[in-house]
Amino acid sequence: MKKYLLGAAAALAIAAPGVASAQGYVDLGYTSGEVDFGGPSADFDGWQLGGAAAFGGNGTVGFQIDGLVGNLEGDGGGDVDTYSFGGHAFTRNSSHLIGGFVNYGGADAGGGADYDYWTIGVEGQLYLSRTTLDGSVSYSEADDLDGELTAIDLGATHFLTDNFSFGGGFGFANLEVPGGDVDATNFGLNAEYQFASLPISIFGGYSHLEVDDIDLDSDAVSVGVRYNFGGSLFERNRSGPSLSRSVGFGRFGGLL
Repeated sequence: MKKYLLGAAAALAIAAPGVASAQGYVDLGYTSGEVDFGGPSADFDGWQLGGAAAFGGNGTVGFQIDGLVGNLEGDGGGDVDTYSFGGHAFTRNSSHLIGGFVNYGGADAGGGADYDYWTIGVEGQLYLSRTTLDGSVSYSEADDLDGELTAIDLGATHFLTDNFSFGGGFGFANLEVPGGDVDATNFGLNAEYQFASLPISIFGGYSHLEVDDIDLDSDAVSVGVRYNFGGSLFERNRSGPSLSRSVGFGRFGGLL
């Protein structure tokens, strides 16, 4: 299955540059937070480099390709490398978007403590006058963990101006592993502002994750800078790469 997903993502990457009027961004972010393991806790911080580009889709079939690479380091000295690469196919008009996606990612803590995962899902967006509602349903497998993850994610973004947005999201996932299953919930808040004279924006957010049964929860704050090409933040949301880059096991951010 993984080779077919990787092949599909590669096909999107090859086909997409031939389509005119690309919109996208490249960003660099920093995260700081704390994870609690049912009593003992640890601080962590890290960085993440990523980007996304979208081609077509307004009345026709469109594509988004995206990727993230990062590193998370705990106060005890250990660190985890993370990565995620995805491709989306969709169609949209002035009122909504409907599409599907594939994604491949992983986490590597060194010393053989690593896992890869693949994800497949469907997604959609509903466009109101200044607000976008979005949602997705996905299924993931991580062979190294012998785990399967089924997730539902919902979100909303409101635009105070074309270049100032704020929003939030909520997700629920069920993780099946040998011997049982656990539930995970996550929610977050975010905001972004793009300068009027430069295609540069700054963004920030807060996220909370809880994994029941193994008594794990974490809180994190993130900030970053983003270079945008192809218009305002509102235009990027309605005609550019507005679909989520973090799916499947990526919601754990290397903590699992």
